[in-house]
Amino acid sequence: MIKAGTQPTFLPKIRREIQRSNKWAYLFIAPLLLDFLIFTVYLVVRVGAMSFQDISFGQTTWVGFEKFQAVLGDSQFWNAMKNTTVYTVAVVPGEIFVAIILAEFIYRRSPRVQVFYKSAYYLPVVVSTVVLSIVWTWIYQPFSGILNYATSLAGAAPNNWLGNPQTAMAAIIVMTIISGIGTPVVFFTAAMGGIPTELYDAAYIDGAGQWVRFRRITVPLLRPTILYLSVVGFIGTFQVFEQIYIMTQGGPGYPGATETVGYLIYSAAFTSFDFGKAAAQSVVLFFAILIFSVFQFRIFAADVEY
Repeated sequence: MIKAGTQPTFLPKIRREIQRSNKWAYLFIAPLLLDFLIFTVYLVVRVGAMSFQDISFGQTTWVGFEKFQAVLGDSQFWNAMKNTTVYTVAVVPGEIFVAIILAEFIYRRSPRVQVFYKSAYYLPVVVSTVVLSIVWTWIYQPFSGILNYATSLAGAAPNNWLGNPQTAMAAIIVMTIISGIGTPVVFFTAAMGGIPTELYDAAYIDGAGQWVRFRRITVPLLRPTILYLSVVGFIGTFQVFEQIYIMTQGGPGYPGATETVGYLIYSAAFTSFDFGKAAAQSVVLFFAILIFSVFQFRIFAADVEY
């Protein structure tokens, strides 16, 4: 029997074992921590410093906010920001809307059929964006593309989808939505599996149809998943580059109908070799993403327990 106020003799031994195991844990996470510090934290700090510098042939000159003034006063940058916002606002809700509808149909099928459809929709996600962009460029070809062939069967005239300023951005948005719904479909079907069936049974007894059950039960309880996919998708699409570089290179026209901030940063750094301006554009893009991400959390965040 242990007397009150005394410490059991086995507690120091347990404490030593815990401390020893913690040392091994720190050892195993050390490589990942070093990778994060070198290739993330250091590079972020370095880009922030570069945005206040003029870099020419390896020589750096401190110029203060001059680069930011040039970026914020550049009409081309604001055109790129507008295009990036249009692209993001169309792609992220579009992917979530299409994916949640598909997930609803898939989840009602047998497990074997679910695996087939989830694998089929997820397959484009594991393919390189560069490869997908090249394939879709062939699809959008004005003379020999599959899309123009399909529309010609309905009597429509061929269209230069990527060469027309009115359709270029829409063509890239459609390509991104179709190619990127795999991940949301998998997430939504997994989240639907965690919703208690008793809720659907009770709603069915009360006379609620399938559409009402989907709208009043499924969608509200998927809000945490929608929030995650919305924030992650927004961060990714706001940095879009590969599709633009492969399919349109920011064109057609000037200012470019599909020129995004990511492509503008690439052009400033590796075409004009103005690394200070590219860094300033990156910093502005970072704060734009941060503001919109916080805004999404304010709208969608909710504590859902079931």
